[in-house]
Amino acid sequence: MADDIVKIQEVVGKGYAEFWHDRHLYQVLKGGRSSKKSTTVSIRYIKNLMAYPLANLLVVRQTANTHQQSTFAELQKATVRLKVAHKWRFTVDPCEARYLPTGQLILFRGFDDPVKLTSINVAKGVLCWVWFEEAFEIVDESAFDTLCEGIRGLDIEQAGLWKQFTISYNPWVNSHWTKTRFWGNDRKDTFRLTTTHKDNEFLTQEDHDAIEALNDPKSTSYNPDRYKVVGLGEYGIPGGAYFDEFRRDIHVTRPFPIQRDWRRFVMVDYGRDMLACYWVALDWHNKGYVYREIHKPGLFVSDAIKLIKESNVDEDGNQENIYQWFAPEDLDNKNSQTGESILDIMRRSGLPFIKVSNRKVDGCVNMHEWLKPYQDEQEAWTAPLVFFTTCANVINSIASIQCDEKDPNVFADKPHELTHSVTAIMYFTAGRPRSGKQVQARKYAMNSLEERIEKNLERLTKKRRVTNW
Repeated sequence: MADDIVKIQEVVGKGYAEFWHDRHLYQVLKGGRSSKKSTTVSIRYIKNLMAYPLANLLVVRQTANTHQQSTFAELQKATVRLKVAHKWRFTVDPCEARYLPTGQLILFRGFDDPVKLTSINVAKGVLCWVWFEEAFEIVDESAFDTLCEGIRGLDIEQAGLWKQFTISYNPWVNSHWTKTRFWGNDRKDTFRLTTTHKDNEFLTQEDHDAIEALNDPKSTSYNPDRYKVVGLGEYGIPGGAYFDEFRRDIHVTRPFPIQRDWRRFVMVDYGRDMLACYWVALDWHNKGYVYREIHKPGLFVSDAIKLIKESNVDEDGNQENIYQWFAPEDLDNKNSQTGESILDIMRRSGLPFIKVSNRKVDGCVNMHEWLKPYQDEQEAWTAPLVFFTTCANVINSIASIQCDEKDPNVFADKPHELTHSVTAIMYFTAGRPRSGKQVQARKYAMNSLEERIEKNLERLTKKRRVTNW
């Protein structure tokens, strides 16, 4: 037993001893980059599931399809670190992990699919633990409450277990609901922990230096606002400073099936640091719905193209018919060695992007107009552009980004985690998108007797009007 404890300590490292043994209802872990939050949570849950044969775990993110490259991979790596990978089976469809000796499950879900989230059952034991990863992305606090309320029942205690919700995230914006809920008061049902890269002894000195450079005035990377979050794990900039008209109750809506005959648009902001790509549908009244997003760093052009193509599918798995593709002018800058631009490569690969202006002042004016609230025919408040809850990154970014310190007419260039998605939406407004004309359904079959009679009656009526005149 002692050897086993030593091994766990060697795998987990320092800084998380109190968290490891905690049994509060809520465990709130906020921290900076590379503070091993997700790694430690994953190892703890794998260890606890194997120790408690009636327990099951639900892992939740805002968007379900982001699990595979994050929590799914982290939990899989945890089984390898603990040398128990042969006892687990991870599958993508359905997205779950099964502990083979007992049949216990780890289920992966997203708030973007409320049906799957509310219809969760386990055949073995009870569902007692939930891990909310990247909780900063979770837009709707009431959805969080609803899920937590659904984990209940005496069977948890009768199984010798405890109910627990683990919430982990990087605290980018201090207006997020997690701050007032868990850090604004001393809750007796909550364990709280803030960690930084200094708690991660598995990093190299270069890794530590790269983060600390953000706090060094002599460094080209100097960025004290970013260091506050990345380096210290503290809540960052105040939200809503630039787009002060943005309100979640007005600009955010639950997903619904997009009509097939609505015009659809795709816009992109690309760099090696981030691919931000968005899909927008315009209804017959020129109201836009941002219904899909890609927000992924570190992609080469070929990988970005592949991901965009894979994402451009409808609910039936067919390629969506996109009316226009928008990209900024600077993506057409030619490479001095190849003579090709990124835009050339994308077009050659089947993505027919057209160039739109990247003038920031004009783009910001356009965005304000598209976000300006108004009352519809039912006197309900809405806006020309609204966002599906599945587009968590752009929702948080628009709500959080601040004015530029030197020019209040535009939004700030940093932090880059926020700017890319906002800039991509700016390119949509720069493209001057317009909805199509609604095609009226035929009253009768083409060239049918009924249609011919109706046309003849229209001609006769028209002739009488001319004669009478």
